Amino acid sequence: MTITRASAAFGALAAAALLLAGCSGGASSDAAPTTAESTAPSPVSSSPAPAASAAADGDQSKQDACQIIISSFNDVTEASGEINTSDPQAAVDRFKELATKVQGDFSQITNADIAPAAQNASATLNQYVTFLEGVIADPSTASGLSEQVTALQESFTQAGTACAG
Repeated sequence: MTITRASAAFGALAAAALLLAGCSGGASSDAAPTTAESTAPSPVSSSPAPAASAAADGDQSKQDACQIIISSFNDVTEASGEINTSDPQAAVDRFKELATKVQGDFSQITNADIAPAAQNASATLNQYVTFLEGVIADPSTASGLSEQVTALQESFTQAGTACAG
């Protein structure tokens, strides 16, 4: 039950991906959803993320930084549909893999306007994974799930807003 509700976090990530769709299409960030969905939307159309060497030069454009975020969100939302919530440990393991991927992707972001929001989103996802591991170990700690999902949604929405702004 807890991990099934925890999959709502992917809805939060999916919602942030929808917000990022505005980055490449000119939509307003006012369209940020307020509720998490349990299914992921189709990935946002984007070009591949720039190579790490391009990000390391310190002159990364906002568009290049946002393309990294869009690409990472697409991967996460696609993977969200594949999580088996009937196996809580497998679900947590998949969250861990995704958090590691996001951390790696977002570490390529050097744009001063986008990097702080991306780093916050990555850190919040890592905190969420730690929370889920705690729930597996002690299900009585699940009462904090709503706050964790909200924090995760807000951090990814902030990254999307930074790109849309």
